[in-house]
Amino acid sequence: MSPKRLALPALFLVLFVLLSGCAYLPSGTEPPRVHLVGLQLTQVDVFEQRYRLRLRIQNPNDFALNIRGLDFRVEVNGEQFAEGVSSKAVEVPGFGEAVTEVEVSSSLWSLARQFRDRTAAPESIAYRLHGRVALEGVALPVGFESTGEFGFAEPGR
Repeated sequence: MSPKRLALPALFLVLFVLLSGCAYLPSGTEPPRVHLVGLQLTQVDVFEQRYRLRLRIQNPNDFALNIRGLDFRVEVNGEQFAEGVSSKAVEVPGFGEAVTEVEVSSSLWSLARQFRDRTAAPESIAYRLHGRVALEGVALPVGFESTGEFGFAEPGR
């Protein structure tokens, strides 16, 4: 191959590497951890339910993370339950945490799926929270995922 034919693909490769380097967290930076710590029903309509979620965002780095927004989904017992976005800015201090409230919506059908195969009230509900966090100074959002359970055991048991 001639040098001219190699120059264009090499230029594209260098450009791709440079652009992708700006898109990710700097080397050694840990992504934030996002956990569901509260859930409150705020509105019920025939086809849609609205909830307020409380999210605890932890920063395992020694510098502040400035969050520009969130895009996330909640699964309950392995089924899609609710989804939401938030453009609320949150600053999480280095080696610190912040709690933020976000709104999500679910449909009547996602709620009905949760009860279709149940014969008794569950003792606990497993959830999965996953999505992306948009950070100041980082071109692409950073993914996150957390899982847990909400228990309904009787007090004293």
